[in-house]
Amino acid sequence: MPVVNLRLYGAFREIERVAPDLVAAHARKQAALKAIKVLYRDAIVSAIAGVQKAWAQRRERACPWFQQAIRHLQQVDELFLAEADRLHDQFAETERPLSHPAVESVRGAILDRLSGCSALLIAGGHVGVLRNRMSFFGLDEALRQKPIIAWSGGAMVLAERILLYHDHTTHGVGLAEYLDRGFGLVPGVVFLPHAEQRLELSRPENVAILAARLAPLRPVALENGGGIDAHGQCFGRADAIRELTVDGHLAPYDPAHRTAGGDDAARS
Repeated sequence: MPVVNLRLYGAFREIERVAPDLVAAHARKQAALKAIKVLYRDAIVSAIAGVQKAWAQRRERACPWFQQAIRHLQQVDELFLAEADRLHDQFAETERPLSHPAVESVRGAILDRLSGCSALLIAGGHVGVLRNRMSFFGLDEALRQKPIIAWSGGAMVLAERILLYHDHTTHGVGLAEYLDRGFGLVPGVVFLPHAEQRLELSRPENVAILAARLAPLRPVALENGGGIDAHGQCFGRADAIRELTVDGHLAPYDPAHRTAGGDDAARS
C-alpha cells in the first residue's frame, strides 16, 4: 500500500529558514527546559537513593518509610512536569506559534497530506525530537482523527507521560526520568519499549520500585512481536506485552484494568 511521509523534520527546517525569530524563541524555551532537567536529575539521585535504602532495610512495599520515600520521589517527578508545563504554556501564550503565518502554511500542508491517509503510522527513533516536532505543529487534535499504529518511541508519545529509562548505560546504571508529558491518547499507562534489553527485570526490587514510582499509571513493557489494540487486547507473542507490578514481578497485561482511551494501537 502507498505510504505518505509527513516530513515533520523537514517541515521544522523550513520554519527555521523562514521564521528564525520564532525558532530562536523555541530554542530558548528548550534551553530553559534543559536547565530545569539538570536540577531534576540532581533531585532524582537523592530521592531514588532514599527509596533504595528504605527498600533494602525492610523489603516491604507496605513499609511506611518506603511509602514516604516513594511519595517524595513522585513529588520530584511532579515538580519537573509542572515546570515543563509552565515553560510550554508560556511559549504558546507569548509566541502563539500555531498562529504564525509560516507555521500555519507548513502545518496546513502536513494536515492536507494526513487528510488523504486512512491511518497514521508513528515510528520510533529519538523520542524527544519526535514529541517536540509533533507538539510544535499542534498535531494533538489531528492524532484523534485517524486510526493509529505506533511502535517503540511512537508508542511512548501516545501515553500520558514519557519515561526515559536504561539500566545498562556505558557509565553504569542510568536513572529513569520523565522526558515530558505525552499526548494522552492511551491514558493510564506508561509504555516501556524493549524493556528486557533496557531494564534489569530479573531483580524484583527494581520492578517493584519502578511500578510504585509510576503508580497510579501502569508501566507496560513492550517487546518485539506483540502489541495492544484499541480495546486493550494483546496480540502476537503471549509474553511480549507485560505489566510491571508493585509486587516486583511481571504480569500479563490485563485489559480489564485499562483506562478507557482513544482509538489507537501500540506495539513494540
